[in-house]
Amino acid sequence: MKGPITHAASLLLCGSLLAAPVLQAAEQTAPATSPAISTANSKTTAPTLAAANQQLSQLVQRHDYQSAYQLALPLLSLYEGDPSFDFYYAFSAAQLGYFNEAVFSFERLSSNYPGVARYRLELARAYYYLGNYDAAEQEFRQVKRSDPPAQVQDTIDQFLQRIQQQQQTAMPAWAGFVSFSGGYDSNYNTATDLNEIDLLDGLLTARLSRDQRAKSSGYYQLRAQGSYISPLTRRSAVDLQFGASRKDNTADDLFDLDNLYASGGMRMLRGRHNLRFGGRYSHYWLGGENLLSDISANLEWNYQLNHAWQSQTRLTLSSQDNRLNDDLDLLQAELQAGAMFSDGSFSSQFALVLASDDGKQDYQARDTLGLNLSVQQLLSIHSSLYASLILRDYQFQGAFPADNLLAGGETRADQMTQLVAGYGYTLSPDLTLYTQASQVRYTSNLPVYEYERTLFEAGINWTF
Repeated sequence: MKGPITHAASLLLCGSLLAAPVLQAAEQTAPATSPAISTANSKTTAPTLAAANQQLSQLVQRHDYQSAYQLALPLLSLYEGDPSFDFYYAFSAAQLGYFNEAVFSFERLSSNYPGVARYRLELARAYYYLGNYDAAEQEFRQVKRSDPPAQVQDTIDQFLQRIQQQQQTAMPAWAGFVSFSGGYDSNYNTATDLNEIDLLDGLLTARLSRDQRAKSSGYYQLRAQGSYISPLTRRSAVDLQFGASRKDNTADDLFDLDNLYASGGMRMLRGRHNLRFGGRYSHYWLGGENLLSDISANLEWNYQLNHAWQSQTRLTLSSQDNRLNDDLDLLQAELQAGAMFSDGSFSSQFALVLASDDGKQDYQARDTLGLNLSVQQLLSIHSSLYASLILRDYQFQGAFPADNLLAGGETRADQMTQLVAGYGYTLSPDLTLYTQASQVRYTSNLPVYEYERTLFEAGINWTF
C-alpha cells in the first residue's frame, strides 16, 4: 500500500492545505501548556500535550514520519481525541502505510470538524488505499464541491480517475511461502510412557513393548503453500490456497506424517464487516499409508470495532473419513468466537471454542470446550517474540463397550494443554529465521491415553 503514488499524492495535498487557516484553527483548540519538550520514550514523565504536538509538527514538516509515529503511538491513551495530536498521529501512520490505524482518527476528525477539508481529504486517501473505493469517492467529491484550490482539485481528479480504473479492472495476485525446519520430538508417536496397563478392570496386567510407549527422535519438516486471489467486484474477491507438508522422523518411518490440502473461498467487504465463505479438503498419510481425509465448509465474520480491536467469528462444519478405523469416521460442528487486538508493536488474539461430533460410535465421538490465546511482541523492525496457549476439554459421548479390554463400560474425559513460545528474526522482507519450543500435556481419566510431548524446532521461512 506504500509507495511513490502515496507519497506524491500526500505532498500535493500538503502543499495546499497544511498551512491552511482551517487547519490552524483546529490545532488551536488544544489547551496551552508548557513548551518544554521531552521524548515519548522517556522513562520519567510523558511530554505534555503542547510539547508532544510541537515535536510532532516539527517531525511531520521534516517528513520524518517514522519518528512521528513512534512518538505518538505510546501517547494515544493520554492524548487521543485532541485534534492536532490525532492529525499528526493519523497522518504519520498513513504515510507509513498503516491506513487501518489512520482511518479511525480521520473519521473522528471529519465528524468533529466537518468544515476542515484537510481532514476529509486524508480520510478519503486512507479509504482509497484500504480499497474502500465507494467511501473514498464520496469523500473526495464532497471536498471538491467546496471549491478547494486548483492544485487540490487536480489531485482529487487524479484519485477519482484511479478509482474509476480500479472499479473497471481488477488484477489477480499470487503469493506463497516455503519453510524448512528441523528439531527434536520427545514423543512423536503420542504414546503413554507407562510400562504396564491394567486390563479387564484390573484383573489382568499387560506389559507394553518399547514400540508401544513414547518414542523420541530428531526430525525435519518441509512446508509449502501457494495462494491466489482474484477480485470480482470492488468489494468482493475469490481466493485459493494449496499446500503440502512433511514431517520425517529420523528414528523410523512408522510415524512420518504427510499432508496435502486445498482450500478456497469468497470474501466480501461491507463497511467494517469482512465476510468469507469457504471450504477446505485435506488428506493425511502416516508412515506412507493412507490415514484420513477431511472436508469442511466454513463461514467467517470479522468486524472492525476500532483502530485496535477486531471481533472474529468462525463456524466450521467438517466430515472426517478415517482410512484405518471406520469407527473414527465423524461429522463435526465447531464455533470459534473471539477478538484480535493490534496496536503498534503488540498484538494478541483470543477465541472460545465449542465443538461437537456426530460419530458412528458414541464412545469415539466427543464434545469439546476450549480456549485459544496468542500474543506477539515486536522487539525491533527485525525481531519479535511470540507465544500461544491452547486449552481443550474433551467429554466423550458414550461408554466403551463392555467387552473392551482397556476400559469396558468406562467413558473417557480428557484434557489437553499446549504451550508454544518462539522467537523470529527477519533477515530480509522475504526471509525469516525462527526458533520455538512446544510443550503438550494430555491427561485422561483412563491413564493409557495420557502422554506428554516436548518439541524444539528451528527453521527458515521464504515468502514470495
